[in-house]
Amino acid sequence: MKKQLREMVVQRFPYRCPYCDQPLSYESYSLKVGENEIVCPFCKKKFIKVIFKEISLKKIKRIAPKRKNNPQ
Repeated sequence: MKKQLREMVVQRFPYRCPYCDQPLSYESYSLKVGENEIVCPFCKKKFIKVIFKEISLKKIKRIAPKRKNNPQ
């Protein structure tokens, strides 16, 4: 019997400002893939939030080294 592994989120922490450590919400920002400049509403400092393009596991192909066929 093979057991199927499942990933489960146990606890989720709020996003925080890297300078003042206050909890932030990114719902008011329209974040795009790439770098997004965010201004903290508490300390008024700017920081960069990076959003990566999501890649599904189906799109990732395992690259195997090619074997040389040497008929000897």
